[in-house]
Amino acid sequence: MMGRNKNRYSGKSGTLPHKALLLFLLLSVALFLMLLRFNGQAPIEARDEPVSQDAPCPVQLTAGPFQREAEQRARSRQLVERVQKGDTLGHVLDRLGLDRGQAYSITSAAEGLLDLTQVRPGDQIVLWVDRRTGQPERFEFCRTQSERLILIRTPAGYAGAWQKYDPLIVKGAAEGRIEGSLWGTAVERHGLDPELVLGFADIFAYDVDFFTDVQNGDQFALLFEKEYCRGSYVKPGRILAARFVNGGRTLEAFHHRNAKGEDGYYDAEGRSLKKMFLKSPLQYRRISSFFSRSRFHPILKIFRPHLGVDYAAPTGTPVSALGAGRIDFIGWKGGYGKFIIIEHGKSFTTHYGHLSGFAKGLKKGSRVSQSQLIGYVGSTGLATGPHLDFRVKKGKEFIDPLSLKSEPAPPIEGTEKVEFEKEVQEARAMMTRLVAARR
Repeated sequence: MMGRNKNRYSGKSGTLPHKALLLFLLLSVALFLMLLRFNGQAPIEARDEPVSQDAPCPVQLTAGPFQREAEQRARSRQLVERVQKGDTLGHVLDRLGLDRGQAYSITSAAEGLLDLTQVRPGDQIVLWVDRRTGQPERFEFCRTQSERLILIRTPAGYAGAWQKYDPLIVKGAAEGRIEGSLWGTAVERHGLDPELVLGFADIFAYDVDFFTDVQNGDQFALLFEKEYCRGSYVKPGRILAARFVNGGRTLEAFHHRNAKGEDGYYDAEGRSLKKMFLKSPLQYRRISSFFSRSRFHPILKIFRPHLGVDYAAPTGTPVSALGAGRIDFIGWKGGYGKFIIIEHGKSFTTHYGHLSGFAKGLKKGSRVSQSQLIGYVGSTGLATGPHLDFRVKKGKEFIDPLSLKSEPAPPIEGTEKVEFEKEVQEARAMMTRLVAARR
C-alpha cells in the first residue's frame, strides 16, 4: 500500500502534485512583482485616496522665453530714468548708478543700433540690475510706445535688437456745439486730441475759414481711429467721417481710398472736397486791408492800388502754400520785404509778402505741396505791423484772393461709387452709435 502510494505521487514521470504546482506559481509571481518594484516599474494599481490639486505635473515642461524673462525680472530690480536737456546716454547711466565699465559695455553695444547723438530729452531708459551681483542684465531705450531697443546681457557680452509693437486700432467718435471757437470747444471743453481737431479743420479748409466763418451754435461730429500700443493710448489715427453744421449749411466728409491707392475725403455724393487752392494761406486774426484799386497807403501817404489782401496775425504765425506748385522767387523784394512767389501751373501765381523768415530748405525751383509750410508772418519792408500781404495773379492780372474759386479733384464714379456708398452708410451708422454711447 505504501509502495503503491509512493509510486502514485512520485512516479518516474516526475509529475508534481497539484498543490505544489500552485505554490510554485504563486512564489514565481511574487518574485516577479518584487523585481518590478525593485526596478521602479511597479504595476498600475487603483487608489482610493484623492489626488492633491497641488501635486506636481508628472511631465516637466521646459520653461519658455516668457517664463525665463519673468524669472530674470523677479531676481532683478528695475530702474527708470528719463533723458534730460543736455544729457548723453552716459550721463543717464551714471545717474542710474553704473560704473564706467558697465556703462561702456552698454553704450558700445547700443552704438551699433542707435545713433547716440540723437538721444533727446524725454527718451526713457529702463534698466534691470541683478540684486545679487549688481550687474545690469537688461537695458531698454524707449522713445515711443511702439518701438524700443532692448539689450540683454549674455556670457559673450550684450546682444540687442529693436522690438516693434503693432498698434491696436479702435474707433471713436465725438460731437459738440461750438461756443467761441472750434479749438476752444473741441480741445478745451471736450478734451479731443489737438492733432485730431487740426485734421478736422484741414478736411473742410477748402470751404470753411475757421477763423472767420465759425459761429456760436455751429455743430461738429467726427468718427476717427485711435491707436493703442501695449495698453496705452498713442495718438489719433485717420478721421473716417466728419460733419460740420455751419450757419445752417451741413457739410459732410468721408474718407475713401480710390482705385489708385490715393486717400482723400469726399462728400456723400462722391465729390472730392480737395480743391486746387485752400481758403486762406494762414490762420489769421482779421483782414486789415482788402483788395482795392485805390487804397491810401499808411506809410507812403498816397492813394495807390492794393491788389491783394492783408491778413493781420502775430509775428511768427506759420504761412502755408495755398496750393501745390514751384517756387519762382524767394528773397528780398523792396517794399514787400521777405517775399515768395509760387507758380501753380500755367495760369496762377500766389505772392506772400512782409515775411519774417522762410521755411528751411526752400529755394528757387523748389516744389511745394498744398498747405506746406513756406514762411512766417512778419513786418519786413514797408509795413506798419505784422501781417501777410497775400496776392493772387491769374495770367497777367491780379485778382481778389477772396473771390478765388477752383475746380475740385475728380469725383468717384462707376463701380467704385457703389462701394463708396456702402462706406458712407456704415460710417454714418457707426458715428451715430458711438456718439450715443458717449452721452
